[in-house]
Amino acid sequence: MRKQRFLYGCVAAITALSLASVGQAFEKSEAKTQNALVPTSKIVGSYIYNAGDESIASVDDIVMNAKGEVQYLIVGVGGVAGLGQSQVAVPCKAVKCSYTTVDGERECRMTMSMTQEKLNQAPKLEQENHAELMDNNWVARNRSHFSIDSPSNEKSAGKLIAYSNVNDVTVQTGNNDETTNGQLDDFVVDTADHKVKFAVIGIGGALGIGENYVAVPFNALRMTENENQEYTISTNITSQKLKSAPKVTSPDYPELESEDFRAIVDKMKKQ
Repeated sequence: MRKQRFLYGCVAAITALSLASVGQAFEKSEAKTQNALVPTSKIVGSYIYNAGDESIASVDDIVMNAKGEVQYLIVGVGGVAGLGQSQVAVPCKAVKCSYTTVDGERECRMTMSMTQEKLNQAPKLEQENHAELMDNNWVARNRSHFSIDSPSNEKSAGKLIAYSNVNDVTVQTGNNDETTNGQLDDFVVDTADHKVKFAVIGIGGALGIGENYVAVPFNALRMTENENQEYTISTNITSQKLKSAPKVTSPDYPELESEDFRAIVDKMKKQ
């Protein structure tokens, strides 16, 4: 009887340890999902699904402020086969993103708790350069439609930047040598705080062939808009430092999943 009680105790202890291990593994897995680093190129062009796993919109663009805080996903709704679509600005807080691997490829799967009909009724973007996004009354109405609270102490998002307006723009390096300037190819967003953490710059090659990619801290860039709504991008990082920087691999930039690698990239801003 004593041996039997001993065996029962061992089984219970092993079971408890196993459950604890599973729980820890789930927590780690969940944390990894919540803190996924997602390229904007994986978000733009992707679909948003509702609770019924139905596609309700496609992402046309991303809008952020000067600090890299993503404010909106610009999505197309209505129309047929992309024709006659209207655009609406979905607050990023209304969307959940899971960065998963499907058939060997990484993809951003976005979901929101809204029906197709409700989304189609959202305030439309009709003015040039989405000017509505700078109208406080329009923004308040849009937030209300998506059931997003607007804290009384919330500061204005300030100047807004659309990803489509800066993608592929030349990045002037610190030594301002036109022959060694890079090109902005992508941003990398941390889904935990909806903030752009890194910019991916293409250097070398010709017409996209033989091009190498390096990641730099987002705050190492200066983006300036002129009166024609055209952007110039510059950085104090010299072309020599860019060329010698550790490379990242398009299109997923898996190297950035390493904390040590991110630490090296972050140091580029301080050098």
